[in-house]
Amino acid sequence: MNFPWRLGRRVDCHNLLVFVATLIFLSGCSRSRATLSQITVETDITPRPARVGPVTIGFKIKDATGNRISAARATLEANMTHPGMTPVFAEAKEVTPGEYSCPLGLSMSGDWVVTIHITLPDGQKLERQFEMRGVRSD
Repeated sequence: MNFPWRLGRRVDCHNLLVFVATLIFLSGCSRSRATLSQITVETDITPRPARVGPVTIGFKIKDATGNRISAARATLEANMTHPGMTPVFAEAKEVTPGEYSCPLGLSMSGDWVVTIHITLPDGQKLERQFEMRGVRSD
């Protein structure tokens, strides 16, 4: 006589555990997305204004509280704004904690779009993009 009650209780506990586990999973997923969107990348280009030939892209990766993020891996991809040009790729190096530097060789004057592909120390990936307008040939 008690058997159906016990079975029902066991099923209810199982459903509750599944529900709680689902909530924890979903809250973890939404938290990681929010964290990635709060990461900032501050860039600097040398020389300024940028010229055809070697340039250095320096950048700092910061979390939501403004602390620098160290031990990330980053590559840069530079593309001309008009089609038909071969992109330029380079790997950034960490020069001080949370501060990175990357040499790029720009092959043509005009406007460029640079995408920074970042892998954070915990394996999460993000991209940040900025424009280099008016690269000179002189």
